[in-house]
Formats: sequence, structure tokens, C-alpha cells
Amino acid sequence: MMARRIKLGIVSQTPVIRFTKSMRTADSIRLSDIDRSTYMYTVGGVTPMVMSQLKGLLNEKVISGAVWFSLNQDAPSHISISRLLDAINISLSPESRSDYANFKQILWDNVHNISSRNFSTREYLGYFRYNSKLARTILQDYGKIDLFEIHDFQQLLLGAMLGPSFPTVFRWHIPFIPEILNPKIRKFIINGMEGNDAIIVSTRRNLEGLIRSGFKGKAYQIYPHLDPSIFKRPTRSELEEFVDKYGINKDDFVVLNVARMDSMKSQDDLIKSISLINDKKVKLMLVGNGSFTSNSLGLSKGGEWKAYLEGLVKKFGMENRVIFTGYMSSEHLRSAYERADLFVLPSRSEGFGLVAVEAWLYDTPTIISNGAGVSELVVKGLNGDTYKSGDYKELSVHIKRFYRHSQLREEIGINAHRMARSCFISTALPALKSIYAKTIADF
Repeated sequence: MMARRIKLGIVSQTPVIRFTKSMRTADSIRLSDIDRSTYMYTVGGVTPMVMSQLKGLLNEKVISGAVWFSLNQDAPSHISISRLLDAINISLSPESRSDYANFKQILWDNVHNISSRNFSTREYLGYFRYNSKLARTILQDYGKIDLFEIHDFQQLLLGAMLGPSFPTVFRWHIPFIPEILNPKIRKFIINGMEGNDAIIVSTRRNLEGLIRSGFKGKAYQIYPHLDPSIFKRPTRSELEEFVDKYGINKDDFVVLNVARMDSMKSQDDLIKSISLINDKKVKLMLVGNGSFTSNSLGLSKGGEWKAYLEGLVKKFGMENRVIFTGYMSSEHLRSAYERADLFVLPSRSEGFGLVAVEAWLYDTPTIISNGAGVSELVVKGLNGDTYKSGDYKELSVHIKRFYRHSQLREEIGINAHRMARSCFISTALPALKSIYAKTIADF
């Protein structure tokens, strides 16, 4: 156990705060001094998870505060978010940003078995510039941080760059299956991981992948976590407003999916599976918008994927059975989880999938593809069902079974709620505290 509170450094590509207009001209601001309508906290992915983690670590008196470093083109270089949290934002030139994005996409495609393409020296240089700018910013101005927690593949070089100056814990959130990786990419990933003092992966299968790859460092496994207290039950009036807004009838059987518009999320398989169920009461709600990545035509990848899905819906004549909501507020999302009869996570490949755990908090039974890491928490027939990723016909069979058996839905929903505790921040904190203490002591 650590004898004193520590100052924690967090590094992620994704920032804590996003602004609705450019604020880059300001050098330093206090969040309390600006209009609330000009910014929003980042939703989804790593950011909410780490924010709940910081809250828990503060309450447990493990940390005295934190500094969060990220890439944020439109933000001031420094934001005082609260007395205990500062955000440090860096930016890149347009050329470096483009090369960095290309290199990152190559890594992403390799890890998710989309492509085995190699990177060019120029693309690697963009990635190197991003990591080195982070390292220079940290080394020049932030020597009083006791430990850095670095999040995901975008910052693979940073641990080695910080070298003997700081102990680092690297958290890998996406899948790690060494056998599918281009050998050059696999070597790059392993070398980057071994530049840190400790690695935390999200699932047991990722830990097993590290072992098979010959990883020589210290590795741990902790499931991604959330704070259940922020997932409150909607009021009756909130539920009524929700069903009215989206045209949901009392006897509709609502199948819910929450994900960004991305081919990796496989919403097309879900649409195909619903098309095999010849009952207009079975409706599909797709919550989420697209990514920030754009192609050369200026159209977002998310927009292109949504257009493809809408074409698929039209092809099957399901316009009155599929609801595209786009971005959904947290209040409406709570109502979506509460009203849904079934939640489905059909991702082709996903590091974990905390949205399934969010559904569990509302006693909503789930069906999860074996491509999603969270599937290893599912005991088939007890707290949910799993199926082979891409097999939409098998998925359709599972959906029909849940549709026809309300008692089954109720029993599995109750068990799923219990399983959600595996991903509570209160469950993760003891392991995190132990890893921090050991990493600092060994350093």
C-alpha cells in the first residue's frame, strides 16, 4: 500500500472536454469561467471510465489530484477543470495530423483483422511526432507527477520516451490476438508495450495473447469499469417522453444497440437478423452517431456507414421497424436501456463493450457476439447469450427465443444485473491501487 497520496498523470488521445468552437487562441482557462453551452464532456470510450476511476481514487485517498494530457486541436493548452484535475491539450500541424491518422488507422486495421497493410516512414513520422510532442510537454513542465497511466495504442511510444523519468502503466483497450497481426506490426506493438513498467489489458483472452506473443514485461488484467451511481432509473414521465419521441408502442418488442456508426460494430448483421423475424412488433433501435474520421470527399466514415445501413433497411422493407436515433442524451439513453426488451452487441471485433454492462444495470438481457471482449463474462443461458460473430442467422434464432419467452428475459436480466458488479469501479479499485503501489516501488 502507498504511504502517501500520489499525483497521477493520465494520457489518452481523447480529451476530457470538447468545445463547440475553437478556443485554441486562449492559453489557459478555468472551466468555471466559461459558458456551459460552449463545451461538453466527452462521452463513450475511455473518458467516462477514467473519470469514474479518478473520482474513486480521490475518495479512497489514493491520489491528491490528476493532470490529463490529450490531443485537442480546438482547446486551450491548459484547462483547470476542478481543484483536483487539470487538462493539458496539444495540437499537431495539418500534415502531421494526417500522417498520424493514417498510421493509427493502419494499427487499428491490423489489430481488428481488417487489413495487414504495413506503414510508410512518413506515416510513422506523424505518429512519432504526436508521441514526442506529448513526451516533451510532460518532461519540460510536469516533473512532479508520481505515476503515468497511458491509455491505448495511440501512445505506444510514450512509455519508452518518458524512460527513467516516470513510472508508467499502459492500458491496452482493443483486442490483442498476435496470430492475426502483420509480423512487423506485432513486433512494433510488443516493443511499445515493453517500454512501460506495467501493462493492464481488458480481458483474459488479451492476457493470454500477450503470453503467446512472448511479452516479457509485467502484465495484469482488469475489466473496464464504470460508476453504477450515474446510471439512475428514468422517471415515469421521462419514459413517456422517450417512447413518444421515438414512436414506440406499448406492445412493441424493442431490440437495442448502442454504438458509433462503424462497420466494425456490425449493425448490418443486426438488421439482417431482425429481417428474418416476420413480426412488425419486433423493432430495432440503433443509437449512436459517426466517428470524426473523414474521407477525401469530406464525408464521415460514420455517415457513409449509416447511409449503407439505411439502404439495407429500405431493401428489406423495414422502414417502420428500424429507428436511427443518432446521438442520444444521457437522460434518453437511460430510458432506452429501461424500455428495451433486449440489448444486442454484434461487433465483429471489440476490445470489451461497456455498453453491454450498462444494459445489465437496467436488468436488460443481452446477446453478445464472441468478437466482443465482454462476451467472456456471459454464461450462456444464465446471464445472456453469445453467438459467432457475423452469423446473423444464429443471432436471429437467439432474438426469437427471447421474444417468445418473457420469463426467460426476466430471469436472465436479473442475473445479468448481478454480473455487472464485475465491472464496477469499486471492484477495480483494489487491483488498481495494488498495481500503482507495486509499479512505483519497483521503479
